[in-house]
Amino acid sequence: MAAINGLGASGNLFGVNEKSSQSDIENVIKRLESQKERYNKQQAERFSNIPDEKLKDIDKRIENLEKRLSKMRAEGKEDGECETCKNRRYQDESDDPGVSFKSASKIASGTAEAAVRGHEYEHVNRNQAKADREGKEVVYQSVRIKHAICPECGDSYVAGGETVTVTKAKSDERFDVGIKDEAGEIGDLFDEVA
Repeated sequence: MAAINGLGASGNLFGVNEKSSQSDIENVIKRLESQKERYNKQQAERFSNIPDEKLKDIDKRIENLEKRLSKMRAEGKEDGECETCKNRRYQDESDDPGVSFKSASKIASGTAEAAVRGHEYEHVNRNQAKADREGKEVVYQSVRIKHAICPECGDSYVAGGETVTVTKAKSDERFDVGIKDEAGEIGDLFDEVA
């Protein structure tokens, strides 16, 4: 299952979540700007080599939070809901028609991980049944739940899942240890020691 956007509830980064007050957002912006200044200072002093990507991520986060704050002020609201998290939907992108989430669905943040895990185990069960029907055996299966950070509020969310199944043809051959003698009896691998 891949998420159009996944939704989760495993914590937040810098103290902002789906519903935060203006002062919470202002404090996070200050902390992000302070962090950015530290990174720039460290790079200038050549104490570390912070990737440009990290600085771009911080800038994007500050920009998103400032937009959210401006919208809250314009609407006269003290608390504002994260639009990205509010509008997050899940949809299965596999070609398996017998699993859930074939159309985009909203999942509550507190139940997203359980819902995605349950969905992925539908794939596990269906892949096992398919292997059985085709006379194959499953040699490996894994389920991975993916997490990400919301670019608007910084909350961690379930971004989707992935099921991997590896099968092989069943082997009917049996290997006997030992050697058959003239009478067709199976003996020890070594009947005599020279």
